[in-house]
Amino acid sequence: MQVGDMVQTIAGWSYKTWTGIVLELETNSYGAEWANVLWTEASASDGQIFWQPTAKLEVLSESR
Repeated sequence: MQVGDMVQTIAGWSYKTWTGIVLELETNSYGAEWANVLWTEASASDGQIFWQPTAKLEVLSESR
């Protein structure tokens, strides 16, 4: 997974499938990777851009 990739949440993890574009990636102090994603719709609590663990995402289309 890299910046610019189109991703979606893995089925079964959320009540719906979210789709968005990765804006940046970071690894926390525990070694887990997180993606800051611009989602196609806003979340009532987080807005339209928020961090998501990459383990809960799958790449739909890679950036070029």
